Amino acid sequence: MVIESINPATLEKIGEVQKTPIEDLDAIFTKARKTQQDWRQIETKKRARIVVKVNEYITENMDEISELISKETGKPPLEAFASEVYGVVDATFYYYNTADQVIDKKEEIELGFYSSLDKSSYVIYKPAGIVSVIGPYNYPFAIPFSQIVQSLIAGNAVVFKPSSDTVLVGKKIQEVFDSIENFPEGLMQTVYGSGSTLGKPLIDKANRVIFTGSTETGKTIMRIAADTLTPVCLELGGKSEMIVLPDANLERAARAARWGCFTNSGQVCSSVKRLYVHQSIKDDFTKKLIELTKQLKQGNPLDFGIDLGAMINEIQMNKVLKAIENAKSEGAKVLIGGERNKELNGYFIKPTILGNCTNQMDCVQKEIFGPVLPIIPFKNENEVIELANANPFGLTSSIWTENYDKAIEMGKNLDTGTVMINEVVYTFALAQTPWGGPKSSGIGRTHGKFGFLEVLEPLHVHIDKYKEPDLWWMPYDEDFMEVMENFKIIAKSLVVRD
Repeated sequence: MVIESINPATLEKIGEVQKTPIEDLDAIFTKARKTQQDWRQIETKKRARIVVKVNEYITENMDEISELISKETGKPPLEAFASEVYGVVDATFYYYNTADQVIDKKEEIELGFYSSLDKSSYVIYKPAGIVSVIGPYNYPFAIPFSQIVQSLIAGNAVVFKPSSDTVLVGKKIQEVFDSIENFPEGLMQTVYGSGSTLGKPLIDKANRVIFTGSTETGKTIMRIAADTLTPVCLELGGKSEMIVLPDANLERAARAARWGCFTNSGQVCSSVKRLYVHQSIKDDFTKKLIELTKQLKQGNPLDFGIDLGAMINEIQMNKVLKAIENAKSEGAKVLIGGERNKELNGYFIKPTILGNCTNQMDCVQKEIFGPVLPIIPFKNENEVIELANANPFGLTSSIWTENYDKAIEMGKNLDTGTVMINEVVYTFALAQTPWGGPKSSGIGRTHGKFGFLEVLEPLHVHIDKYKEPDLWWMPYDEDFMEVMENFKIIAKSLVVRD
């Protein structure tokens, strides 16, 4: 059985891979566990030095990889390079340089009274074991690659399953790691198939699971993982709000809204999916944004100068078109777009802006994974914080103003994993910073030191140099009673009084 890869912009078949039989998973995980036992013994800096060699292969094949991503996802090759290929090289180099500062860190713990009894504690980190990385289709190279790199440098083995819509990019990721000379066989293995078939064994047999995708699938993974108490890191959906205050740089903010919503045809978990504009500037800002949107060129992403490509497949395209129709039935007004681009053969939706929206509408509350942007007016800062937080998602937020202190204070009150001031979307590319969000946007964080900690097991080490029996050991006699009286005095000293 094979999985065919279809170019969503041309509907042409571009390749295929063999499905991984479910009965092969036992051998795959057995090999991974055996290889990981030796890999974890290598010092962190040396492991990182081995893994960072992927950058040589990637930089020598940047155009080829970018074009492959373009063909399989429908995004322009230059966008694929900027948002995926370059980011992977930059992130890998950063993790190579900083991994030992997190992984090898020895954290001393202050024990207070117990220190006087010659007792000490510290925490060190050890690899979790095998990490199952389940990748998405929207950024099929950048997202799983960074997760794989961090997992390997931390001393783990990885079993990776790419999305069935982007199996050729998944195959290319395996080729990148296979290009490393003397890379341990079985340390990074890629499997191909549907989540409904391979998902459960990928969860059951792993020590950690990192999943990027829809909230509903994330909930399913969490339910399965509960049976084995397998820790999960879930980077799920988003309905990121962009808040534009009256003193914002409107020209830059409008360009940011255009890019933030329509990059990758809106198939971005952190793309701008709710645009809150102060009522005093709403009309002018909306007019400016519509004019900018009209300038976008949509077509085959392999053609030069194309800004907007295709949706990943017909199912996703129809979901977005249905959401637009639903928004219209609720009273939203299509200001531009709102339909399939019938001049093109592939799964293209025209960039769409919706006006006359209220915060209660489905187009504002539910994630639309496509090029659709609803605009909602607001009166003041307090109101817009309330509107923004009245949503099940919380991945990223964006505030546009020249008053940075005000923006920071507003950000503190938003239910979000990242707040950007005068910026949108791009912070995913910052390998140094944590990525993730609360509520229906997921659990855990990838990237930076937090990403390493997701694939490490903290080990508490306690050392006792006390030469006498501990004061609380048996027998519970008169001497013990006298000692406990002293403990009662100590306990009273620990009460905090006004």
